[in-house]
Amino acid sequence: MHSRLPILLTGTASLLLYGFLTQLSRQFNWGEGYSERPLLTYLAVYFSLCTLYGLTWYIVRKRPGNQSSFWMVIVFGLLFRAAILPSQQIQEDDVYRYLWDGKVFANGINPFEYAPAEVHDFKALRIQNPESYYETYVERNERELEQLDALKWASPQSLKYLERVNHPDVSTIYPPMAQFVFRLAHQIKPDSIIVLRAGFLIFDIMTLVFIVGILSRLGIDKSACLIYFWSPLIIKETFNSTHLDIIGISLLTGSIYFLLCHRHTLATLFLAFGFLGKLYPVILLPLYLKACYEKMHRAGKKAWLTAFGNASLFLGVAILGYLPFMGIGLQMFDGLKAFSLYWQSNDSIFAILVFIFKNVSGGFANEMILSNPLPIFLSKFTVAITLTGVIFWLLCKGASLLQQPVEFVRGLFWIMALVFLLSPVQNPWYLCWVVPFLCVFPARSWIVLTGLVGLYYLDFYFDYQELQPFSLWIPWIEYLPFYFLLALEFRENQKQKRLAEHFASKG
Repeated sequence: MHSRLPILLTGTASLLLYGFLTQLSRQFNWGEGYSERPLLTYLAVYFSLCTLYGLTWYIVRKRPGNQSSFWMVIVFGLLFRAAILPSQQIQEDDVYRYLWDGKVFANGINPFEYAPAEVHDFKALRIQNPESYYETYVERNERELEQLDALKWASPQSLKYLERVNHPDVSTIYPPMAQFVFRLAHQIKPDSIIVLRAGFLIFDIMTLVFIVGILSRLGIDKSACLIYFWSPLIIKETFNSTHLDIIGISLLTGSIYFLLCHRHTLATLFLAFGFLGKLYPVILLPLYLKACYEKMHRAGKKAWLTAFGNASLFLGVAILGYLPFMGIGLQMFDGLKAFSLYWQSNDSIFAILVFIFKNVSGGFANEMILSNPLPIFLSKFTVAITLTGVIFWLLCKGASLLQQPVEFVRGLFWIMALVFLLSPVQNPWYLCWVVPFLCVFPARSWIVLTGLVGLYYLDFYFDYQELQPFSLWIPWIEYLPFYFLLALEFRENQKQKRLAEHFASKG
């Protein structure tokens, strides 16, 4: 009992804070009272949860192999989720797009084809500009838009939720696996945020199971799953903000588990499913194929043929996933194109690159290349070259999965970490993709960042209080402590590496 008491205390305190957060969320009503929203109180609660989270991890890691600690981590993690499940979204509204996509798809209409604004505007366009209307829409389009208009008016809640969809003039960006999840949630109960969160909970628990499996395969204390299962970032962004990233995260962790089990076909299959959940995992495919090639080569089998087969499996699953939506051709990527071209938010390294290229390009800064101003284009090109270079380095010089599985997984971690750090969009929920890796590599810098990234919500406070100039400082406060800690960790790792090489040479 004495050994369990600290976790019992931090877990109970966290549970009370999650309960309070649920009550606090009732003051975040969509479209109402922006300046009165208790954002500073929310941030105080969030950082208190992060403090308890860090303290609990400090306690747990001092007692490796303690079964009671492990089960307390699991039980409290489930209680935290139960406490926040009925909460109202705090400053996030992506869920309304998910519900609308699910409704559209469940009624036999391609969710990639029509932007929500078209449902609102098509009748007015038909009256005011019939020539443009009939150039844009054929009979099928007209029939489907009439059907969507009827769905909009099906209930007061349906109309209300559609009006809350953000960027209504952009068609959906969410890939096929997510669309099938949205559709299933709609078929269980239309316009239900709770049902969607319950679906996300299934993926969340899948993630936990795979993380425990990964830790066991690598010989790491399974209580390290606390870093994921108690993460305030994961809990807030998945079960309050209701962001879909957990779908892809669960499938990615599953693919890594099967990779460590040397079940390469299953690993590739789950990676493809993860890609269909949210596109990020595709960047890891070359490393998966490398691991497959090494395994087959050592077994004396046709390594290139097997690797080619797995690449074909990935491509085939991706095509099959998109097949139900291909009737509109490349139009199904219009939303994704708009996102990749024009979105920029809460970025750190990318913002610095844009600043540098803007100053370097001088009078050419306003020149457009591929729909982007020159500094933005050059920044994206730099990011692409950097990621490609890191992948090639890992392919040529990186660790072998057979000989150094932990180091191989570290390579996967750094690719996903760089995708976040170099992105022009560094929303807090995108960092969730890195959190499962922290169970294996519990770097202080990254754990601290999962807390600091919550300052993203401070931008809303400054906006509502008409203090916009202060918003410019938020990314600096978020990321400078992280980069400072990361530099210290890098220096310490290099020092330890030199010491190890020195003693090895002496031996």
